[in-house]
Amino acid sequence: MSLVVWSDKLSVGVKSVDDQHSVLFETINDLHAAMLKGHARSVVGTLLHTLVDYTREHFAAEEAMMEAAKYPALATHRVKHKELTKQVEEYLTRYESGDITLSIQLSNFLSDWLTKHIQSTDQEYGPWLNEHGVR
Repeated sequence: MSLVVWSDKLSVGVKSVDDQHSVLFETINDLHAAMLKGHARSVVGTLLHTLVDYTREHFAAEEAMMEAAKYPALATHRVKHKELTKQVEEYLTRYESGDITLSIQLSNFLSDWLTKHIQSTDQEYGPWLNEHGVR
């Protein structure tokens, strides 16, 4: 059973970004599946490292597209990305310091973050990028 499900209503209208978002959904669902099977502890570290790296790459790619298209709200969006990256990094720090209680909190944070961020903040830049030739 998936925790988060990708759908067309989450599309920002930019294929590369949508593809990256679906990978983030898969990572969250992998964590959730591991939790359901009682294997969360054995995969959380790997998933968190993957998530931190992929989040940085994804945000850099989004920001590069916005910068190239001269998206007027880039500075605000960049701040949100930094805040989200910091939160994911804090979960990684907690995990590495031995906090074994974070799986459910992490799962909830990630599903909330991803769906809310995509449905609100990311939906705002999709039309702008499309108007400026990014599909």
